[in-house]
Amino acid sequence: MTPTHHPSAVRASGTPAAPAPGSPRSRRAGLLLVSAVAVLCAVGWITLGPAGFVADARRTVMAGVEALAAPWPGSVHRAEVEAVANGLLFVPVGALAALALRRRGPVRPVALGAATSVVVELAQTALPGRVPDLADVAANTTGTVVGVAVTTVLLTAARRSRRAVARRPARGLVAALLAAPLLLAATAGCSSAAAPAGAAGPPVQGVSRGDVMTAENGHVVDGEELSAFADVPALTHLDSALRAAVQDAARDATADGIRFHVSSGWRSAAYQQALFDAAVQRYGSPEAAREWVLRPDESSHVTGDAVDVGPTDAMSWLSQHGSDHGLCQTYANEMWHFELAVDRGGQCPAPATDPTAG
Repeated sequence: MTPTHHPSAVRASGTPAAPAPGSPRSRRAGLLLVSAVAVLCAVGWITLGPAGFVADARRTVMAGVEALAAPWPGSVHRAEVEAVANGLLFVPVGALAALALRRRGPVRPVALGAATSVVVELAQTALPGRVPDLADVAANTTGTVVGVAVTTVLLTAARRSRRAVARRPARGLVAALLAAPLLLAATAGCSSAAAPAGAAGPPVQGVSRGDVMTAENGHVVDGEELSAFADVPALTHLDSALRAAVQDAARDATADGIRFHVSSGWRSAAYQQALFDAAVQRYGSPEAAREWVLRPDESSHVTGDAVDVGPTDAMSWLSQHGSDHGLCQTYANEMWHFELAVDRGGQCPAPATDPTAG
C-alpha cells in the first residue's frame, strides 16, 4: 500500500507546513520568540542603557564580587570581573541561538551571538562617553560559546531519553540560562533606584543657597564636561600632586580613546554644606545623607584631596589604571570618586563600603 501524508504535514512545494495554531510546536515557537525579545531587551538595556544605570550595574556586580572575595584581599581585579560579567551576560544569547537553530549545528548560533555583540559595540559609538572595545566582543563571544555548548548538551541528553523526568530538568536549566540577564537587569535597576540621580557625583537638586552655587566656590554646572586642564577653582584649588596625577591620567585615557572629564573637584566649605543640606532633604536624615555627601569637616573635596570623574567609561578606565598614577576609587558606592591614595604604580586598597565607613 502506498503511504499517504496528512495534507497539513507537507505543503505543495514539498516543504514542512507551519505548525498549527495551538499545537505544542506552535507554543514552543511562541515561547522562544518571547524569550528572545525579553533577553535581547535586557541585554540592550544593560549594555546601552543610561550612563547612571550602567555605572550602578557595574558597581553592583563589583560590590558582590568583592564581598565574596573579602577573605582574599587583592584577588579581585575589575578588568577580569568585567570580562567575566560580559561573558555571562551573553550565555543566554548563546542558549537562545542554540534553541532557535538547533538543527543547524553550533557554528551558526555562535556566529549569531558574536554578531549581536558587534552590533552592541557599534551602537556604543553613537552614545556619549561610550567606547567600543574588541575585548568586550571576545568576552561576549566566549559567553555565547558557553551558552551554545550547555544548551546543545542538554538538548542532546533530552532527545536520548524519552522519559519526561529526564526532559524536564533540561528545560529547567535552559530556562535558568535565559532568565540570567533579566535578573541582572532587575538587580541593577534596584541599585540604580537607590543611587543619586545621574550617578556622576553627589546630588545637588534642592540646593537653595544660590550664593554658593558659583565657580569661585568650586561649583561645576551639572552635566558640564570640565577638562582636567581647566583653569577654574574646582581644579586649581586641588592638592598639586592630585591635580598632576589627574592630568596625567586624563592624557593616558585620551590616548586609549576614552573621553575623560572632571565633574567635581575642590569645593568650599559653604558649598559642601549646601550639598549636605540638600542631601538631608532628599534622603530624610543626616545619617542617610552621609552615605552620599559628607559634612564640610569630613569631606576630602573641601581639603582639595578628591575629584569626581566622568563619564562612565572614564570611571571604569580609571578604576583599572588609576593606580598607575596613584589614584584610587575611595568608596564602593561612588564609582566616580577618586583620591591620591598610593604611590604611582602601587596597589589600591579595597574601597570603603561608603563615605561613613571607618
